[in-house]
Amino acid sequence: MKVSSVQNINRHPVYSPNSSGASLSSSKKKVTPANIMVLGLVSTLAVYKMSHPVQKKVSRYVQNLAESISSAAGKKVEPYSLASVMDKSEFIESTVKLGEKDYVYNPDNIKNFGFQADFHMHTSYSDGKISVSKLLDEISLYADNLFKRTGRKFKFSITDHDSVEGVKEALTIISKNPAKFKNVKFIPGVEISFAHKSPKSANPCEISEFLVYGFDPFKVDKYFNNLQIKRRKTLDSMMADIKKSLPLTNFDKDEFVKNYNINPDCIMMNSHWALYQYAQTKHAVTIQASRTGADASKMYEDIMKNVEVKNKNIWYLKKNNFLDNDINEAVEISNVRKKYEPHFENNTLILTNENSFEDIINLFNDDKNVIMSFAHPYFTAEKFHQPNKALNAFVYKSNGLIQLSEAFHQAYPKGVNAGKVKEINGYIKHLIQIGGSDNHKLNYI
Repeated sequence: MKVSSVQNINRHPVYSPNSSGASLSSSKKKVTPANIMVLGLVSTLAVYKMSHPVQKKVSRYVQNLAESISSAAGKKVEPYSLASVMDKSEFIESTVKLGEKDYVYNPDNIKNFGFQADFHMHTSYSDGKISVSKLLDEISLYADNLFKRTGRKFKFSITDHDSVEGVKEALTIISKNPAKFKNVKFIPGVEISFAHKSPKSANPCEISEFLVYGFDPFKVDKYFNNLQIKRRKTLDSMMADIKKSLPLTNFDKDEFVKNYNINPDCIMMNSHWALYQYAQTKHAVTIQASRTGADASKMYEDIMKNVEVKNKNIWYLKKNNFLDNDINEAVEISNVRKKYEPHFENNTLILTNENSFEDIINLFNDDKNVIMSFAHPYFTAEKFHQPNKALNAFVYKSNGLIQLSEAFHQAYPKGVNAGKVKEINGYIKHLIQIGGSDNHKLNYI
């Protein structure tokens, strides 16, 4: 029971028979109709306040998101139902307080509730395996336990590859049950690819990625839908050209999609390379089958069902004796790939299925709530002879959009030198450092 302090006792006067001039009868006031009316109004106001608690003020960004969801859903969504959504200023305020240990994505750190933020993950809307609803279920449960243990909320973003469909679904789910997500802080995100010069690579043009946060996914989804249309059209054109060049091989689009884990609803960056590998292996197996009188399609199916996607190339098949050593890549297929892949002509970037750096900056340049980060900066840096200059050139040309760097990326392959990663991060140490799991698995927590 709460006991009033001595200092506060005169704030709560009570009747006392020893009080000077006080008596029970004299302390009563005459009840009048006006008194009754006032008491009634006070009671009504009290009941209203109890049933309509004061709502916290939300940012203009969150208000705009609520309007976008309302328009998409065809019914009113209250801004306060998105109180768990961060705008740019809250996102920055949160990230500057986080350190490397807060992003460590391993069983021990999760079990001990040291894992407190993740700004890089994927769902089944791109190349991840987990659905948005399952991901949010796991995160909300973990966030509740995290808050009980530490008093901190779990901060995260969904960053599918060149797609904002998962973010749109996440915002809709959160708005329908805000109480479930009271212990999370969420910001819409996307991992967006872009083609650029690559002096250090065997290919003069390579692809890197940025993480982008704080946009309205309902306002930019048309851009990404158009990108998907271009990528599908590119693959269809490549397939048609390859079939025309090598008519005796039975190239099949469904076979390609199945063997290279292509998501037809979200064609990934570098999809031209996946089709190239498919065409080369299918043609090589067809040659092998013709030498033994076997059925080419049956031989291809039997070989590929036991080979991992990353190994479905002609060189792996030769090394493991699926193919004769004298069977090499077809020049015709290589020429088709070169025709459609991002490349330079007279120092001009030619794109049929990819973003340019300028495309990204132009898309988000007028949105003051948007902030960008290098995704796994080591992968971008390794494509340049002078990575320090290259990374900082991107920062300078971004018109202030790039303010973050994924210094604490959790999914670098085992072969990547940790010291080199640290060195690369040092080149852009003036940026706010964030981290992410880059999760693609069926489960998250």
